[in-house]
Amino acid sequence: MKTRPARRGQRHPIAVDVEVTNLELGIQIKERTKDLSLYGCGLSTATPFSAGTKVMLKVTYAGQEIVVFGKVIYGRRDIGMGIVFTTIEAHDRELLEDWFAA
Repeated sequence: MKTRPARRGQRHPIAVDVEVTNLELGIQIKERTKDLSLYGCGLSTATPFSAGTKVMLKVTYAGQEIVVFGKVIYGRRDIGMGIVFTTIEAHDRELLEDWFAA
């Protein structure tokens, strides 16, 4: 039986607005997260990007916005899209931690 690797961080079931841009094609989609962590997020979307797609995310919560870069790790119409963060600035990471603490 195949085992899953342990997750790096706790997932938080926070539904926040996110704009995801496919960096290669310039295509943007606006969705909501189904979960969020310091290392990535899951999105409920019927129009996911393919695994491996490099993306930029603008995540908005309580009137504040962070920008992170990431890569799609899975994209399926039935379960949505999973994104791992590849670059997040220190200030944006701190803001994300504040959102989890609220």
